[in-house]
Amino acid sequence: MAEALHIPLKFPFTGGAGNRIDKLPIRRLKRKDIAAAQQHAKSEAELEDHLSAKMTGLTLEDLGELDIADSRTVTEVFREVVGGGDGSAVLGRGTAASAADAAE
Repeated sequence: MAEALHIPLKFPFTGGAGNRIDKLPIRRLKRKDIAAAQQHAKSEAELEDHLSAKMTGLTLEDLGELDIADSRTVTEVFREVVGGGDGSAVLGRGTAASAADAAE
């Protein structure tokens, strides 16, 4: 099985838990993720933050610590995933080996 798709960070940082974050996994979102995010979000921007955090495994606090360049990449990948892609086009890679690989 191919390595799961991830977003390499141009500007790695140390997360709130003290761990070094240099890449972010990409997880496909489910309808239940949208429902959960809608309960906490007061705006479209907050909704996108909640869903981007869920997609990458970051906390909202760690998401806020992303460099603006890395934040832009996360947003572009998120929007591609919402459109049915797996993020590989944004990252300049071929598509994931299978939908199951991208979903993990």
